[in-house]
Formats: sequence, structure tokens, C-alpha cells
Amino acid sequence: MTWMRDERSTTSARDRPDSAGAYVRLHRVYKVHHIGDTGVVALAGVDLEIQPGEFVAIVGPSGTGKSTILHLLGGLDQASAGIAEIDGQDLALLTDLERTRFRAERVGFVWQGAARNLVPYLTAAQNVRLPRSIGGRVERVRPDGSAPPDTDALLSIVGLAHRSRHLPVALSGGEQQRTAIAVALANDPALLLADEPTAELDGEAAARVLEVFRNVSRELGATVVMATHDLLAARHADRMVHLRDGRFRHPGIPLAPLGPDGAVRLPPDVAMVFADAELEADVAEDEVVIRRRLERGRE
Repeated sequence: MTWMRDERSTTSARDRPDSAGAYVRLHRVYKVHHIGDTGVVALAGVDLEIQPGEFVAIVGPSGTGKSTILHLLGGLDQASAGIAEIDGQDLALLTDLERTRFRAERVGFVWQGAARNLVPYLTAAQNVRLPRSIGGRVERVRPDGSAPPDTDALLSIVGLAHRSRHLPVALSGGEQQRTAIAVALANDPALLLADEPTAELDGEAAARVLEVFRNVSRELGATVVMATHDLLAARHADRMVHLRDGRFRHPGIPLAPLGPDGAVRLPPDVAMVFADAELEADVAEDEVVIRRRLERGRE
């Protein structure tokens, strides 16, 4: 049981206003998938702002729309309604060619399962060099004026400089995923999107991957958006947002079990806010939302 309250943390990104990462904005975004004559609502009017250089985790169970948000931000899909912006550019206004260039120049992707991210017959270093050999790289202006990292530097950032000549089959699952992050960073993207990047990894390997994301945000200044169902993984981010049924929900505070009389004991700070107000509660699967009775019409 939880008491629902907005708890946005103060992120490190807000202390880095000169970050070269992307500014992300979703405004009343809806996405409806059409299957035959049936429409399935994946997103139901979501609003989200992510500051340049911030590491944000989108948390929720499978089927809540996490991957859909990543697809919209990466220019792989378009919203049914609403605005999806990267650095002030409404992605819906781009042509197909412009959207392709946007993905190549501004976005890096890390997918669930390393097999989707790496070419099996290329070494780790060759995989990292591949995006640059294809082209599309646009160097971002960095706050300190430094050049973007080369292949060796990227492998060092993900802790795999000593494995640069190994094929993916010779790497562990965690090493493969860290190599995939280096590949995603090869074109020096302003925005890095990761879809369940730790789902197939053990705890130690997952922790190393998440530490790489933090380093990418802090050292390279890239904006990182990760979709995950794992709350432990999400805690490594600067901020986490909770998605359920296509809508963002405020994180909750655990409550003590119901008393013998069926009463709910609120945390002292919450009880002081409500004082003698008349309350009502909505009960759902694993949460209880408590509000002042008179506030219902304004929500």
C-alpha cells in the first residue's frame, strides 16, 4: 500500500546548464496503435521534460508504453497527437529523410539483448568504428571545448579497453552490453536511449552497465533516457518517472499495514498536511490514492 506523492529529486543535470546533451519535451502526447478495426492506447496524454545531460529512468511493467516513448524520442515512430520535441524541434514536422538524419546524427540506441546491438563477426573495436565509417557524425559543441572520444576512449569509458580485439562471442553478456553502449556513442549523440538494457544481466553486470550510463551523462554530457521495469536499476538514474497504463504516476511512500480496526496510519508529515480535512481514497491493485474530498473535481 502506498501514499501517492510527487517526489522529483534534484538532479545533477540541473547543476550542468552548459551540458551538450539534448533537451527533451513531451507535451500531451498520445499514441494509439491500430490493429485491424481496433485502437489500442499506448500513451494517454503524457507530459515530460528532461534537461540536457540528465539521466532519467522511465519505470513501469511491460506493456505500459515505456518503449513507445523511446521510439517517439528516437524518431522511430510518430505520436498520434501531442508534441515530441528534441532541442525545440517538433519531430512530427520532419520529413522521412530529415528524421533519418536526426537518428544518425543526434541519437544513440541500446536495445535489450546485446545480439541486436553488435555485428557478431566484428571485434569490439570494429563494432564501435562501424557507425563512424558509415557517416552521419556531427560533432557537438562541448562545454570544455574538448574533442569527442575516439574508439579507444569509448572502450575505456565502458571499461573494455583490454577487450577491444575480442569478438562478441568471447565477451560476457555484460561486456557485450557495455560494448553496445560504446557503439551507441560512436557518433557522439546528444541523446542516448536504452530499452531494458539490464534485463538479461546478473546483478554485478547490470551495476557496471548502469555505472557506464551515469558516466556518459556526467563526463560526456549526453542526455540518457532508460526504460526499465527494475526499480533497483532505476535508482542509479538522476530521476525516475513512473508509467502505468500510458500515464505518468507520482511515486509512492510505503505505508504500514492496516490496523485491527481497519485504519490507515499516514506518515506524520502527510497527516499534518491533511490535518482535519475530510478524505477519500481510491483503491487499485497495489496502491491507495488518498485525497481531500473537495479536491476530486479539480484533478
